[in-house]
Amino acid sequence: MKMTTVFPALLLLTGIVHAEMGRPEDIPNAGHIRIDGRLNDWRNAEWTPLTKNFVGNPANISNAQWSLQWNDDPAIFIAVRYDDADPVLGTGTTLQDCVKIYVRGDNGSEPLDYSKNQVSAQQYIFGLSKDKVSVWKKLANISPFPAHNPATAAITLSGNTFTYEIMVPLYDEFHAASRRDTQTTEAIDDLEVGVDIVIVDVGAAGYLGLKSENMLTNKNHNADHIALHTLGE
Repeated sequence: MKMTTVFPALLLLTGIVHAEMGRPEDIPNAGHIRIDGRLNDWRNAEWTPLTKNFVGNPANISNAQWSLQWNDDPAIFIAVRYDDADPVLGTGTTLQDCVKIYVRGDNGSEPLDYSKNQVSAQQYIFGLSKDKVSVWKKLANISPFPAHNPATAAITLSGNTFTYEIMVPLYDEFHAASRRDTQTTEAIDDLEVGVDIVIVDVGAAGYLGLKSENMLTNKNHNADHIALHTLGE
């Protein structure tokens, strides 16, 4: 009885327990994609629905889906489409509609709690400004956004439909204050990486909740709780 009680605890302490496979399981190689918000260069894109009410009741969000691709720069490309019944735009300094992307290149890196320094995984936030043209971006609590991190996005809002086109780099280790200490991931076929998402729903009355592909908790700070995918051909 003692063995069955202690063993799961040991697994958690040693970090052996990892996140589940997310959808899509395999991410196709895209070659080159231009980040312009139009998606016309997404050849054979496969779309995965985002149906989970991760937090609260994001009632404004419908028809949410995403598609993933990669190349050996190394980079992950993320396309997100959804309808929002009550879009709220801003500058990133106040509560507004946006998406949060969680990414981890080397799934064996430390520390698992990456919330303070973003070393072993990174949380990106992208949103559309009130002018419906400019895009703002954040790297969790790191300010200003590090110049040596090339993450970028283009966002369009047509009627009530948001389209995001995002590129985020893959790192074994990222150091916000040092390009020299930062180590990029060697992106190759069959490599397992972490990529996850939440859509933030804000309406006229305030914050409503988060929509996601899965229900993995603590993905915003635990690098072991970011859904896994495999880089495919």
